[in-house]
Amino acid sequence: MKQLLTYLATAMVLLINIAAGCGNSVKEDPQPDNFTSLLGKWEAIRARYEITKQDGSEISTGPEFKSKGVVIIWEFFKDGRLKATMDGKSREVRWELKVTRTNSTAIDVGTLKIIGDEEKQLAQSLGQSGDLTYNIETKDNIMYLKVDATSQGPYKKNILVYTYAKL
Repeated sequence: MKQLLTYLATAMVLLINIAAGCGNSVKEDPQPDNFTSLLGKWEAIRARYEITKQDGSEISTGPEFKSKGVVIIWEFFKDGRLKATMDGKSREVRWELKVTRTNSTAIDVGTLKIIGDEEKQLAQSLGQSGDLTYNIETKDNIMYLKVDATSQGPYKKNILVYTYAKL
């Protein structure tokens, strides 16, 4: 039952975050930091919940996308556009990157904002104000996006970690 709830919560986050639909009319025109290693196509590999239960015990669970037949591609453009494609359906939003610590071409510490109407709604459901904001880290062509999803369940702490591989 708990595993089913975890999968349903993951699916909800993904559908809201990457749902196919009409393009958003975004009035802002943010530009990402001049950090080019993020540019290009990235494929989602997995979503993992790092959960701390009320009793203090910890679990890590979540789906592997490819083995479940889910294909999610994010393509980052230098001008701040992000094309999100899920199962062949695409939509475009905006992105903004702020890097606070790097290691050569890798991002050690940073924040990635995904800007769009649906993303703003998801951010609010997660307890964020404004645009959907992930903590970001990259290493060896792997991108980790973390967001606090504690408000989505009965846990003491619930961090959702998306893993993407650069194509």
